[in-house]
Amino acid sequence: MSCSLHVLKRRKEKGESATSYIPELVIIDSLVIDRLTKPTLVDAKIDHSEFLFYDWKTSEFLRINPDGEILKSANLTGDGKNSMQAGYFVAARYGADEEILIQTITGTYSYDLDFILQSKWENNYELVTRTVGGSHGFNTYKNILYTFSIEEKDRPSVIKEENYSTAYPFITLRDIKTYEILNSEYIPKESHLAKNPGYYSKLDPLVQFAPDTLYLLFPNSPELYVYSFPELTLLDYWDLKPEDGYQLIEPTEVGSNLEFFKSLAAGEYISFTFSNDYLLTSFQRAAPKDEVDQLPKNMAGGKEFMEVVDKYKSTSVYQIFKGKEKLWEGELDVKLNIIRDLIFSTSKPGEDPDAVEKDVQTFYFYELR
Repeated sequence: MSCSLHVLKRRKEKGESATSYIPELVIIDSLVIDRLTKPTLVDAKIDHSEFLFYDWKTSEFLRINPDGEILKSANLTGDGKNSMQAGYFVAARYGADEEILIQTITGTYSYDLDFILQSKWENNYELVTRTVGGSHGFNTYKNILYTFSIEEKDRPSVIKEENYSTAYPFITLRDIKTYEILNSEYIPKESHLAKNPGYYSKLDPLVQFAPDTLYLLFPNSPELYVYSFPELTLLDYWDLKPEDGYQLIEPTEVGSNLEFFKSLAAGEYISFTFSNDYLLTSFQRAAPKDEVDQLPKNMAGGKEFMEVVDKYKSTSVYQIFKGKEKLWEGELDVKLNIIRDLIFSTSKPGEDPDAVEKDVQTFYFYELR
């Protein structure tokens, strides 16, 4: 990594406290990859000694070190002996003992660091997620595998439940080697999803791990839940109090395409992490209900639907907390991403990432100070 200090200025918001110190985001490092196509960062080792990328244009996984050197690359989508037997993956994570775990719809594939297939486990569970390539429903921490899932044997009955969101202990911790369930827990009763049970299109929470703590943030329920880890005892929860265009979602029935319109008319948390004892979150605003109601309901994802998505979901609102105290909420002049505890962007603040085609790909890493 090369070092390049830069203070990222916030857009000043009305009502900012004059007495509370509001930290700035500072660029502390950058990762430069000598590559024409821009890969997507999908995971990082806990100690940041290595990064796992995926290039959607070339279908390659890449292991990259902090100097930007490509340690190994592999296309695992073909029919060879190391194939993950799918054209896409749900999530990819570093596992225990120098392994990489790749989750597909049908199985969990364990690779060594040369992308040589070590084992395949046919899933007896189904992730509760709609995300491909970076699902929050599949994650790892040391010897623990986290899944937000339903056991396959239970799925036929659970999917029919009217109160779907409260019908099953989706939050699951497994042994990373045997996949045996260690602990599981229901969505917390304090959440909007439990107080208004039903079917939600984006039920799987965002997750962050600490040595003895698991943090969960459900996209459509604005509270941060704090669990003991790996016991899954609920210790606390923080009300995030989003103000700028966040609206609570309404549940729908299973199989109804109205879930997409309900989601469009609701606020949605998309990331969070901790940096120097501060909490950073980001969410997308809700599209106004009257505009969503005017959309044709026979097709989600059509031209008119996507125009509303682009209008209201393309810009994020960020929040900074110290403990449970919200210090600031507003916009930034750069789009931030979060993987584990890494805060990063693929362009400099104020720069148009698509303005110029580049011969190298640069990732900028931040912390709150």
